[in-house]
Amino acid sequence: MDLSLMQRAYELARNGVGFTSPNPCVGALIEKGGIIVAEGWHKVFGGHHAEVNAINDLMKKSFVRTMEIDKTLFQNATLYVTLEPCCFHGKTSACTDLLIKAGFKKVCVGMKDPNKKVNGKGIKILQKHGIEVELLEDKVLIEKLRKLNQPFLKLMKFGMPYVTLKAGMSLDGKIATAKGESKWITSEISRKDAKNIRSQCDAVVVGGGTVKKDNPELGTTLKYKNKNLLRIVLDRDLSVPLDCKIFRDKNVFVACTDLASKKRKDGFRKSEIKFKSFGKKEVSIKKLLSYLGSIGIMSVFVEGGSITFSKFYDESLKEKNILDKIVFYIAPKIIGGTNALPVIAGNGIDNLKNTVRLRNFISEKSGNDIKVSGVLNFY
Repeated sequence: MDLSLMQRAYELARNGVGFTSPNPCVGALIEKGGIIVAEGWHKVFGGHHAEVNAINDLMKKSFVRTMEIDKTLFQNATLYVTLEPCCFHGKTSACTDLLIKAGFKKVCVGMKDPNKKVNGKGIKILQKHGIEVELLEDKVLIEKLRKLNQPFLKLMKFGMPYVTLKAGMSLDGKIATAKGESKWITSEISRKDAKNIRSQCDAVVVGGGTVKKDNPELGTTLKYKNKNLLRIVLDRDLSVPLDCKIFRDKNVFVACTDLASKKRKDGFRKSEIKFKSFGKKEVSIKKLLSYLGSIGIMSVFVEGGSITFSKFYDESLKEKNILDKIVFYIAPKIIGGTNALPVIAGNGIDNLKNTVRLRNFISEKSGNDIKVSGVLNFY
């Protein structure tokens, strides 16, 4: 296996970030005679897989005007693909069928697909039909491929979405003054960067108190501007007014509790706003995440505020695979005040030995702020 070619396939796969969920990001290329003759990646959920796009790219470059596979194009050709080819029919046909039909002599695979419908079966099918298969062994490149598809890997393993918690704060860890003023603590550059990260996710979570106070739109930006995120509100008693911006269309979901009155439930039903109870008095974050995973939500961006942050953090202290990534934007400002809102309150920890430590910690400039990020889990 030529590692530089698998590296190129990885770079192609990155083009799909934010568009393929609940499918993984996958890149593919075709090598023939020592050179790359075609490339492709999985561009959007429901669209052609990376292998199909690479095959179509070669046929197009070869001026093949029929949908039929010209096997002469693939003689002595090797396919590089970042993830094991699928072997079942879903939104699209099985890629293994197409690769066999094309007559590839060899397929280089970056990593096995953890989906129970695949998980090595795709490789075995190709080998059964005389195609040589080589699985990547380079640890550095394998880690890159796994890092790229952390949301997919978590969903496959635990049935829950990958959770990123983002907050903008002062140097002393406050997200609002004692009077609730919070616009704006961090710079415009930081806010734009956070919005871009949010846009790559499937859903954004915000507390009902934040909706009432800030009336956020929670939209998308840049190349994701036409993407419609699922907006999720944590609202115990369905008390958020239905004229808030977050209810501008039906792509919204409210996580409530049994405290919600019949009158409020009827109002939400009349407005066709989806809601569901996840506890008697408090929203169970674990139950909510399991539900989101069951409907194909692969990544969640937790936007705030302090109570919501605290719920996710405290739940992660009980169960490891709740919270996965932290992104904090820290402004060079000091707010102070006992009653000023901290980024995370809740119960927290009692002993320093139980401190939550981030891995792959990164600190970088973001305008006049500092952006710090790290992961709690690696799948």
